[in-house]
Formats: sequence, C-alpha cells, structure tokens
Amino acid sequence: MPEASVNAELTLESSPIARGRERTCFRHPQDPAKIIKVSAGSETTQSTREIKFFEDLERAGLSDYSHLPRYHGTVETNLGQGLVLELVCDHDGDVSRSLEWYIDDGMTIAEAEEHLEQLHRYLLENRIIFNHDLCCANLLLQKKTPDSTRLVIIDGLGDVVSIQWLNRFPSHVRAKISRRWTRFMERFYAEKYVVRRQQQSS
Repeated sequence: MPEASVNAELTLESSPIARGRERTCFRHPQDPAKIIKVSAGSETTQSTREIKFFEDLERAGLSDYSHLPRYHGTVETNLGQGLVLELVCDHDGDVSRSLEWYIDDGMTIAEAEEHLEQLHRYLLENRIIFNHDLCCANLLLQKKTPDSTRLVIIDGLGDVVSIQWLNRFPSHVRAKISRRWTRFMERFYAEKYVVRRQQQSS
C-alpha cells in the first residue's frame, strides 16, 4: 500500500540522481531505497498523470510489479510535492542502468529485443498503459541476480488522452498497448545508438 502523504516537509539538499524535461529525481533523505520525483516549476502534468496511474493500479488490485517501481504515495518537500517511488537497484546495491546505456556499452540488439519482448508481454497481460514519452532511457535493466535481469519502466507511464472511459474495456486497452508498442519499436530501431550497434554487428 502507498504511504500516506505527510504534513512534515522534507528538505531535498543532495544533488539530483536524474533530471528529465519536467521533473528532477532525488534520493529520499530518510530512506535510501526510495526516490522522490519533483516537478520543476509549475508544470505538473507528468506527476499528476503518474499519481493517477499508480492509484488506478492500486484500486485494480495489481499484484505483479515485476516491471514497475513500487509507489509509496506523495510527500511535501522544500521544492514542492514529490512522488515517492522505489529506487531500482541491482543485486549488488548499485542503481540500475538504462537499456540505452547497455546498448551503447555493447549489448547486442538481439539481447535487447529479448528483454523488450518480455516487457511487452507483461504490459499486455496486466493491461499497463504507457504513453508516447516511453524511450530506452526510461527503461532500467535491473540485475536481480548475476543471471537474472528484467526491464523496469521508470517514466512514461499512464495515458495521455483526455477521454479515457474506453480504458475500462480490456480489449480496447490491449489494442492501444499494441499500437503504441509498434510505434515505440519503430523509434527504437531508428535510434542512433541502435543503428550504430546494428552496423557494428553486420
């Protein structure tokens, strides 16, 4: 269950561990196993969408979070309201790196495709909607053990359309996921680091 929002304001003083277009991520000052995502300025679209996404999953009773970080509610900080999420780490305690990093470091496209297909099946089976912001930089390859890895989506979750009542129908959701996945894979194969790996292996 998500932690309840609290009135006490947390002070975020450490350097961010990641920055996006709209939000900045900090390690939780009281719990190093969690992060806090804070919106930059007055733009809170992504955070509002993500809060709704995780709350909807909670109401739906999702039990399989194998490819998602756990959500722990919201908290007030000196930089504004923040989302509290699990920090995705490898078995050795290091923060997991992105799929983009691994491809740049030498992972073959075939290996990446295996991980992506596993994620695709998970999204369809659990009807997890993602948006057009999804990219390889938002997919962390978590090493659960030296021989077991999985992709975890850390951003780009939730739906961006204004009319969402059709999402109550499983067949509609699966069709939407399939369409968006096709477009995501088209972008994946067009990425410069993917093209470079393909050229190097040919």
